[in-house]
Amino acid sequence: MDDPRELILCDVRCFQDAQRGNLRPITLLVGENSTGKTTFLGCYRALHQAFTGFDLDSLLDFNEEPFVMGSFRDIVRSRRGPGGRIDQFQLGLSVVPKPTGEIPSYRVLITFRDEDSQPAIASFRFEFESDSFLELERGPEGTVLRTPDHQVETDFPFGQAVFLLDYLMALVGDERQKFSPPSQGLQPVADYLRDLFLRHKPKTRRTQRADRKRIGVLRPQLPELIPIAPLRSKPMRTYNPVSETASPEGGHIPMLMMRLSRTNQSHWKSLHDDLVAFGRGSGLFSDIKVKRHGRQMSDPFQLQVKVRTGPHANITDVGYGVSQSLPILVDVMAATESDRVGGRRRRDSGGRMFLLQQPEVHLHPRGQAELANLFVDAFKKSGSRFLIETHSDYIVDRMRIAVRKETLKSDDVSILYFEPTGNAVTIHNMTLDDYGNLEGAPPGYRDFFLKETDQLLGFSD
Repeated sequence: MDDPRELILCDVRCFQDAQRGNLRPITLLVGENSTGKTTFLGCYRALHQAFTGFDLDSLLDFNEEPFVMGSFRDIVRSRRGPGGRIDQFQLGLSVVPKPTGEIPSYRVLITFRDEDSQPAIASFRFEFESDSFLELERGPEGTVLRTPDHQVETDFPFGQAVFLLDYLMALVGDERQKFSPPSQGLQPVADYLRDLFLRHKPKTRRTQRADRKRIGVLRPQLPELIPIAPLRSKPMRTYNPVSETASPEGGHIPMLMMRLSRTNQSHWKSLHDDLVAFGRGSGLFSDIKVKRHGRQMSDPFQLQVKVRTGPHANITDVGYGVSQSLPILVDVMAATESDRVGGRRRRDSGGRMFLLQQPEVHLHPRGQAELANLFVDAFKKSGSRFLIETHSDYIVDRMRIAVRKETLKSDDVSILYFEPTGNAVTIHNMTLDDYGNLEGAPPGYRDFFLKETDQLLGFSD
């Protein structure tokens, strides 16, 4: 699995020109309301969809829950004045391929234009070291390829340009006989790619054989994506077994818990123990169980929790923090446990990336801090990655503590501060030193809280 290291947004909503956000295994998005944090998450999801399918003719779904971004005009930055309307926007991703050192790092930029009011891909541009690049653009008759020194117009459909890339790599590896040539005139581009991919390694026979597979560098292999909505599904007093199809709101979680408790006792015991450990650490509950109302899988069931030392109560009769946090807990814990059960160590392969919006909703600060511990633990055990929009100081502080205690490395965490300036937003990339101290914070960061403290202490009117 490749390692995404930077997300780039250019002329998207409140982001003027190019704004860049550093991505690390745990990335926190912080800032005031309506500063583009959810847009940042939605754009990452759109890029993930583009790289997973790589069908350039298909319109990407910018309106898949929980990220509903609207039409092209709702997404592209609005500009007034002599400059006129902006007619395109760009999304990009900087990637470190795995295994490290096999191929150079690169950046891919996708340009979107308006097609029937929806964003359509107009070009892909792959940028490498020393101003090297390969660009594929939708032309009037097919795909146009560009490098710094060449431009080749082909009749190959832009929507299937991935096969054109495969053919180029076949030329690089001198295996053209395996493909039917889609177009003439590609040899100069193939020669350029060969030099680009091989220049940093000795051209031994062994490395040349390995490098024939390098076309994969132009199709990033990203971690599986699991988005979780800011408002999770409402708890029910009694559940009737229905579909277990995953949803961002977590409506599938009760069914998942019931099925595991009935069909996979070892997995359920491990998940149950993890839930109880979190419940006690956060003060939310001391036990949780599935109460069946029949012997068949199709029979109704209830979720019951024990708060401290009292009797078990229905999940609808305890604090809302339990039901709102449960989808996050189960999704993260079940993913970690399935990796352990399957004998895989996903930290090496990229694992999963969770996109979370305000996971702290309805949680006491103690619960928020414990939630941060869960994210750290999941990353350490299975390599799960987290892209988290949050307003919780307790989640941020717990990450800083984890770095200070050397549970995390300082470069495992990125904190992106979204600062509004007029009608635009600037993304500030903040990091942590080895002691958990913030580095790179702009002057306005924490300004509101400092003023509140001054007033509380009587230093300001």
